[in-house]
Amino acid sequence: MPDAAAPCDAAEPENTAGRDAAARAAARAAAEEESAFSHAPVEPDGTAAYGDHPDQVIDFYAPRDTGSSAPATAPLVVVLHGGAWRAPYDRRHITPFVDFLARRGFAVANVEYRRGGAAPAGEGEAAVAGRWPDTFEDVSAALDALTALVREALTQS
Repeated sequence: MPDAAAPCDAAEPENTAGRDAAARAAARAAAEEESAFSHAPVEPDGTAAYGDHPDQVIDFYAPRDTGSSAPATAPLVVVLHGGAWRAPYDRRHITPFVDFLARRGFAVANVEYRRGGAAPAGEGEAAVAGRWPDTFEDVSAALDALTALVREALTQS
């Protein structure tokens, strides 16, 4: 007859393996976040508001001189940063990538939008996720205003 303790003993290595995998995943996530936020922000060539809220802005980056004869017009790339719509993660952390695109001849619009706020009192340091449907409405408004704003922002720079 099988020992009643055997299933518990057999399950223990699985639990240990699961904890090890979770620890490795957490370490990878922490290293990725550290890497993503370790680069210095790159200032835009121009910024324009598409709404009244301070976060309703688009930073514009003109195509950089690549040493070749660049066309008078360039493709426009619209960047929507990540960050799970949490307040600490704004458009600034993606600017090294935005600059990378501009140095390759693209005009870039880096859109900011309203994100979540601080955690309610007593709920620790975690930021509250985005304000639905505010974020969706902001992205839609930014795209609607983009054509007029990009011409104005990049012809003045």
